[in-house]
Amino acid sequence: MEPIRATAPIGGPAPTVRIRRIAPGDHDSLRAFYASLSDESRRTRFLGSMSGIGDTQSTWFCCPDHAHREGFVATVKGPGQPDRIVGHVCIEPDGPTTAEVAVAVADELQARGVGRRLVGAAVEWARRDGFRTLTATMLANNPAIQRLLTSLGLPATARAVGAGIVEVAIDLGVADSAA
Repeated sequence: MEPIRATAPIGGPAPTVRIRRIAPGDHDSLRAFYASLSDESRRTRFLGSMSGIGDTQSTWFCCPDHAHREGFVATVKGPGQPDRIVGHVCIEPDGPTTAEVAVAVADELQARGVGRRLVGAAVEWARRDGFRTLTATMLANNPAIQRLLTSLGLPATARAVGAGIVEVAIDLGVADSAA
């Protein structure tokens, strides 16, 4: 995957963000990533309050079979430091040709293209694996993710599925994508 440059905090160079498949060795880093998110970012990602993810959930996310389930992480590397996870997207099948996608990005890098790159990786993988539709369930008061998912250059529909909950369905059958 091609690295992207994210906007840097004032006074520092822009970090290079790399997108790659998640791996079992990401277990502790993924837990640290979710623990570092703001309460609001965790609430919008998991549709409710939580302090982070536990060992079982981290293991599940970090060990996809790469044939039916997949995950990608966005990482940055500081001078003399190991890679740090700053974003995560997971793709879970929920039917023979449909999969659900969920994404989270570090608060300081939101609205900087990291989520779009992660979702783009998910779209590419899902297409290669034969999925025709990606769905995402989100809080209705999360317009940023709704805008991201409906602006990929792919046919997308949004519908209310419960009190304060919206589902976006993205048709992957279209060959040209801006993702």
